[in-house]
Amino acid sequence: MKNKILLLTIVILLLTGFKESRACNICGGGTSDIAVLALDGRMLFNIGFLYDHYIGVWDQNGNWLETQFTANQYKTSMAFAYRLNKHFQIGLTLPYVFNTTKNPYAKQSGSGIGDMSISTRYEFFHEFQLRKIGSKKSIDSKTPYLALILGLTVPTGKSEESAENEVDITGKGFYSTNLGLSVTKSIIRSRLQLSADLSWQHGFSNQYDKYFGQTISPFTKQPGDKINYSMTANYIFGSEHALALTASGFSQGSYMLDGKSATNSEERNISFLVAYTYYPHIQFRVTPSIKWSIPTDNFGRNATGSTTFNINFTYYIPDYSIK
Repeated sequence: MKNKILLLTIVILLLTGFKESRACNICGGGTSDIAVLALDGRMLFNIGFLYDHYIGVWDQNGNWLETQFTANQYKTSMAFAYRLNKHFQIGLTLPYVFNTTKNPYAKQSGSGIGDMSISTRYEFFHEFQLRKIGSKKSIDSKTPYLALILGLTVPTGKSEESAENEVDITGKGFYSTNLGLSVTKSIIRSRLQLSADLSWQHGFSNQYDKYFGQTISPFTKQPGDKINYSMTANYIFGSEHALALTASGFSQGSYMLDGKSATNSEERNISFLVAYTYYPHIQFRVTPSIKWSIPTDNFGRNATGSTTFNINFTYYIPDYSIK
């Protein structure tokens, strides 16, 4: 009788642990990175809804200034990711943008397709993989997840060149590439993860013959190189809930106008995010989040501050044969 009870207890523990670890693995890049597949995921589809409420700007000296007129942005994004093999996956994101403003002296709303993003990710290491040490194989609990990220943003949205008003702007107006590293380490397996992301973004120059619909003398404009960074702590409750806390920011160099550096045009910003993820099914998750800026001096420069509410719905197609 005791042996039967012991056997039943072991089976229950194994089943519970299996469910929890799979829920952790299937989350891919965690709640901070929606369109990333875990090792046991073959494909994902995501739809996200975003509401961005602008509350102010930082000037060139880093002083905080509240906005005189309310401005908001609503965005619906479709994302897709596909895993080719154990180390390589690709992704694509395309947003639709809707802008509004309460400025009585300007157009009140505008919308259109935003800039399309294409990403590739080469994963050097995955956590908790079988590794051969001597003549034996064992689970490697020390090696973190490590990936190299390459990205391209295509200017499919409207910029100052093609837009007639500020609310019509839905994109940057130039191509940009992204090169980065992503690291994740589990402090407590299937419970607590720490992640760090660092990337370098390079924007290419664009020649403007029009500006807000008006024909002008041609000039070239190029954004400065941009460094993006973030740190995330992700805690998983049981097999159905997860909470992520993220601190992130960026620092961008001076804009170039006709090949010359524009004075005091550098940009920087620091923001924070809290995201909750609910897994009603092993292949489906819902992730609401809130991201905010600190509306005070020296937390930004030549940048906007806002409070952002976001919700993502992600569906996974798993493939447990990927090795």
